[in-house]
Amino acid sequence: MITRRLSTRPIPPPPVRLYRTVALTFLFITIVLLGFVIFAMLKKTEIIIMAREDTKSVKTIITAEQQKQGVKSINSIVTSTQFYWLEKYTPTAVKNVPSTSKGQVIIYNKTNENQILVKTTRLLTPNNVLFRLSDRVIIPANGQLTADVYADKSGSTSDIGPSQFTIPGLSTEKQKLIYAESKTAMVGGSGTTKVVSESDLKAAEMDFMEKTKQAFLDKFVSSNNSKTTSADFDQKIVNVTSQHISPSAKIGQETNEFTISGTSTLTVVFYNRQELIETLNKEIGSNIDNGSEKILSLNGEPQISIESVDLSNANARLSVTAQALVTLDANAPLLSKENFLNKNKSELERYIVGLPHVISMNIKFTPSWITKTPGVPDKIKVIVKNVK
Repeated sequence: MITRRLSTRPIPPPPVRLYRTVALTFLFITIVLLGFVIFAMLKKTEIIIMAREDTKSVKTIITAEQQKQGVKSINSIVTSTQFYWLEKYTPTAVKNVPSTSKGQVIIYNKTNENQILVKTTRLLTPNNVLFRLSDRVIIPANGQLTADVYADKSGSTSDIGPSQFTIPGLSTEKQKLIYAESKTAMVGGSGTTKVVSESDLKAAEMDFMEKTKQAFLDKFVSSNNSKTTSADFDQKIVNVTSQHISPSAKIGQETNEFTISGTSTLTVVFYNRQELIETLNKEIGSNIDNGSEKILSLNGEPQISIESVDLSNANARLSVTAQALVTLDANAPLLSKENFLNKNKSELERYIVGLPHVISMNIKFTPSWITKTPGVPDKIKVIVKNVK
């Protein structure tokens, strides 16, 4: 038996370079994947939109009736009554009328004897404007006296300033020793009086209608009748259906005061304010863009007037005008984050500028070197700031 030795050649170990290559490749892939994950986590976009508050005017008709029917209707009480009222007015038109200028003079007597001047004694200015004494006077010797005078002719030509006066009724020699002067102006020659004009009557008639409504409301509040209406109706509106009135003066009549009086037929609508506001808000809501707008508030109280009345059916048509503050709604469908996915800055700007009420925007990408928004909504933040 022959014994043989099995001889095997040992397998050489893998080179270190191969291990290094595999390790570096794995490390590179890991770093790339980690970087991608970090980038995906950090990538985000913030969009800040500045939107102004705009006023939107809404005018609608709301039916006031005993039993509400439909969305543009409110519960109410509609009634009619007659009311008498009288109001005083002052004309604004003025008419110039000639009058008599009046004043006072100091009469000097440089003689040694008393001088008597009778009533209506003439006093003449250097410009030949004539005045007369209002009463008989006695000027003491070597003395003086203050007396009332009036112009001989009516009109503004007698309105003169301080002046010297001679007394034509005296002799030439006495006129040098007995004379007069005024220290103040003579006034009253150009008088005026008030006249009722056509515009005065028209303005008074319009005002009378409003005063009649207010007088009725004041009387209604203070009377026991106010307790007969339901507590549900906390508001009321009054309309003058017809009037039978007469002024105490005619056009062109001179007077300082005139009156208008008469009986008016008034329609009164009792309603609940909160119910009307809710109905109005629904109407305003139907007139805005629900895809982008929202109502902030009513701008002031709505203006309400009675357009027509049907007393047989106890209802009235109310004309309601309101101003509402509206702006861009941050929760509106048009601002849904899905609308901003995978868009660059210019695409975002074109889209946002087309939205209502937008005045400016600020778009911030993170990291700053990316050029498009993320592809997932959670990485996009949309903020709307209102500007008055």
